[in-house]
Amino acid sequence: MRRRTLLKGIAVLPLVAAGCAGGASHAYRIATGEPGGFQAEFAKLLSAAMADSRTHLQPMNTSGSVRNIELLERGNVDFGLSLGDVAAATGGPLRAVGRVYENYVQLAVPADSDIKAFSDLRGRRVSLGARGSGTEWTGRRVLAAAGLTPADVEISPVSLTNVLESLATGTVAAAMWAGGVPTPSAIPRPGYGPPAGIRLLDLSAELTVLRQRYGPLYEPVAVPAGMYGTRTETATIGVPSVLLTTAATPDAAVTAVVDALVDDASQLIPKGTVGVQFLDTQTLIQVYGLTLHPAAAAAYRRHHG
Repeated sequence: MRRRTLLKGIAVLPLVAAGCAGGASHAYRIATGEPGGFQAEFAKLLSAAMADSRTHLQPMNTSGSVRNIELLERGNVDFGLSLGDVAAATGGPLRAVGRVYENYVQLAVPADSDIKAFSDLRGRRVSLGARGSGTEWTGRRVLAAAGLTPADVEISPVSLTNVLESLATGTVAAAMWAGGVPTPSAIPRPGYGPPAGIRLLDLSAELTVLRQRYGPLYEPVAVPAGMYGTRTETATIGVPSVLLTTAATPDAAVTAVVDALVDDASQLIPKGTVGVQFLDTQTLIQVYGLTLHPAAAAAYRRHHG
């Protein structure tokens, strides 16, 4: 997988060095995701956890995984978050820092919609996520797993912040996103979302096909009852999120990030999130065939003892 698009308006920021009591501090850019999404929130918490160290992170909101990988490959950022399937399909200079949490693929329709399964979307307008997001990339695999092609539906990208409005106005019949549960911007509330609320579609059949085609990177997960006002648990697809960097990133910076992931794990989980986290030395290193940055591997060995 290789997408090359012009990154207009992206400023290449120099590393910031400032005097501090313990010596020089350095700031590194981390590409995150859409505002209101789990990747953006995770990066914000990681940055806050490292505020007192000599290594600082500057979060940069983006459309998501595909764009983050482009930024990493071009040297515009130092770290970036990506869905694991997108990262695993990408060659180039990427190095993994760790697997950090589980993304839940969520496909919502208005609660009173006649759409009951992914296959019912044939001929309908559907969002598979924002353009350049990992959800859009993964969504096309889910589409194929349901026995559909892009020609069988009308794909209309919708950003995470516009999911509820797009469903309420009928701009799309269904909208997909991937993130933690619940995703705050997708929670219906007065004045936001379809009048009857939203309902998530069961994606367990598509998961079975994905696992047959691509292996255990895709995992069975469930969105608990009560999320988004739903009454029942909904089976769906789990995709790990991986923190990436490149071989050019200094060892000291990578080591500092790993130390924060391990030592400050409890501070890195957004409030209200009920999804799975991988913030321990046993699971952080499970990066699905990606190459760990050497400094990350050394840091995990030190933490593991």
